[in-house]
Amino acid sequence: MSQKPFARFVRWLGLDRNPLRRRCDRVEALVRLAAVLGVVVAVVAGVMLGIREYGNGLRAEVRQAHNRHQVVATLTGDVTTPRLSVAGAAVGHAQATWVAPDGTARAGVIEVPPSRQAGETVRVWTDGKGAITPRPQDRETTVVAALTVGTGVPLAAGAILALLVTCTRLVNQRRARRVWEAQWTVVEPMWRINGR
Repeated sequence: MSQKPFARFVRWLGLDRNPLRRRCDRVEALVRLAAVLGVVVAVVAGVMLGIREYGNGLRAEVRQAHNRHQVVATLTGDVTTPRLSVAGAAVGHAQATWVAPDGTARAGVIEVPPSRQAGETVRVWTDGKGAITPRPQDRETTVVAALTVGTGVPLAAGAILALLVTCTRLVNQRRARRVWEAQWTVVEPMWRINGR
C-alpha cells in the first residue's frame, strides 16, 4: 500500500485522527510534533544568530584593521625551544625591538618561527601604543564563525530532539510490550482451553 509522503508525515505526527491510537501513542505523536516544531525554530534561530555573528565579525574586522598596525621587529636574541601553538604550528619566542606607530622604541618577547636567528627581522602586529597584539580578524575567520554558529544551533537542537523522540519511542514500546504480556497472560489460558 503506497502513501504519499505528506500523508505518511501527517500520520507519523499523529494528526490523522486514528481512532485506534492509545493515550501513549498520542503522547508520542505530541513529542514528535514538538520535535519538528523545535527543529524549525532552531533553524530560524540559527540563521538569525549566524547573520548576527557575521555582522559582529564585519565590525570587528573594521575596528581591528583601524586599531592594529603591522611593524618590522628586529630579533635581538636567539629563539627559544619551539613549542606547538594553538593552531598546531611550531613557534618559538625571542627578544626583539620595534618602533611603535607613535614613533616610540619598544622591546619585548615576541612569537617567531623557529628557523629565525638574532639580527633577522620579522613583521608583527601592534596596537596604537606599540604593544604586540594578534593580527586583525580576516574575512575567512568571520565567515567560519558565522557558519559555525548558524549551523551549530540547529544541529545541536536536532540531535537533542532526536534523542528525546527516540527515548520516548523506546519507553512507549517497552510499556506496550508489558501491557501486551499482561493481557496475554489472561487470554492465553482461555485460548488453550478453547483450542483443544
